[in-house]
Amino acid sequence: MTVKTLKNSLDILECFATKESALGVREISRMMKLPTSVVQRTINTFTEAGYLIQDEHTKKYKLGYKMYLFYDVLSNSKDPHSTIYELMQNLASEINESVFLTYMDNEYGVTTKIAESNKNVKYAVSLGTKTPLYIGASCKVMFAYLEEDRQLELMAFFHEEQSKEEQVSSLASLKEELQQIRQNNWCVTVGEYNEHAFGISVPLFNYKKEITASLTISGLVYDLDDQREKNMLEQLVKVAQQIQSHISKL
Repeated sequence: MTVKTLKNSLDILECFATKESALGVREISRMMKLPTSVVQRTINTFTEAGYLIQDEHTKKYKLGYKMYLFYDVLSNSKDPHSTIYELMQNLASEINESVFLTYMDNEYGVTTKIAESNKNVKYAVSLGTKTPLYIGASCKVMFAYLEEDRQLELMAFFHEEQSKEEQVSSLASLKEELQQIRQNNWCVTVGEYNEHAFGISVPLFNYKKEITASLTISGLVYDLDDQREKNMLEQLVKVAQQIQSHISKL
């Protein structure tokens, strides 16, 4: 099995980390932009191994019993991930807004942990959500710390219909904002990724001091004013400093 084949297989398995309870082969094929034959072979392997199961009536697939073995180990261990989630939950309770952790995954930011607010009406973020790295506070705060060559590669990836000159121009239009993000060490966006939502984000770095993730407070725009933004940012920075010490261990 090649590394690429293994990566495709793991990406297919990650499709089940969505709000959908079950998925069909054709749905996964569309999501992954892979041939249905490739998806079917991979699904068959995961099913035989117990990582997926098939519903007899709908013929769709969902996570199998083997996945719960991993869940039990992770949920019962006091590892950095569980400590990070506790810190996120405490912050979400204190400010009554959702807090989420986003990791860089190639061209995207992927939501890996969410601590929800207690509000009846709130901006909802789903686990596994993928967002282009240059859009929204949670991703843009990571994008700002990438080398310019990598930033340009990403602009080309997401705007392949544009000419090289247009891609360079698109990146240049962000330059001042990206410099400000690095200077502040935080990013605030209002209505950028979603017109009804705001995001307040700070960067997180691995043990090599490379940008790897971000911590974000997100809510609905009508709940935000200047004073509340300032207070939430102060609290976010304090919690991020605690989480940074755990991220560096991973």
